[in-house]
Amino acid sequence: MKQQIRSLQKQSGAVLVVGLVLLLILTVIGLASIRGSDLQERMAGNMRDRNTAFQSAEAALREAEKVMNGVVTPSFSGAVVGYWPDLNKPDAALSRPAEWTKDEWEENSVQLDDDTIKGVADQPRYTVEKVIITRLAASQGSGVDHVSVERVQDAEFYRITSRGVGLTEDSEVILQSTFAR
Repeated sequence: MKQQIRSLQKQSGAVLVVGLVLLLILTVIGLASIRGSDLQERMAGNMRDRNTAFQSAEAALREAEKVMNGVVTPSFSGAVVGYWPDLNKPDAALSRPAEWTKDEWEENSVQLDDDTIKGVADQPRYTVEKVIITRLAASQGSGVDHVSVERVQDAEFYRITSRGVGLTEDSEVILQSTFAR
C-alpha cells in the first residue's frame, strides 16, 4: 500500500497541462471558424442587398424607357415632376437639385407603383432629362455618339437616371442611360 501512495505522489500533472493546452487550441480554432462564417454571412447578405438594389434601379430605367417609347412624351418644361429640360444649361426658373439626396429624389422624380418590386425598402424612382445636342457638339466629342446623330436625322436625346434601393436603406444604386427617340 505504501508503494501505491508513493506513485501517486510522484505524478507532476503533465497530462493535465497538455490537455488544457489542447483544449485552448481547439477553442481558438472554433472561435476563428465562427468569426469567419459570420463574416461570410454578412458579405453574402450585403451582396444580395446590392443585387436587389441594382435590379430595382434597372426596373425603373426600363419603365422610363417604356414611357419614352410611348406615342406621347411628357412635357419637359420643368413643370412635370421627374421630366427636366436640358440640365446642362441652368435656368433660374428651374429649381434643379444641386445634390440628389433621398428627399430630393422623393420630390423631383417619378416613383414606380407601390407593388412593382416587393420587399425593397423604397420603390424605385427615375427622372428623365431632355438633352439638347447640336451636330457640331456631337462631332466635337460630346457625350452623345456623333455617328448616331448622323444616322438619325432628327433624333431627340434623353438622359434617364434611376435610383433603386435594396432590402435596406443602406444599399442604393444609381443607373443612367442615354435614350434616342
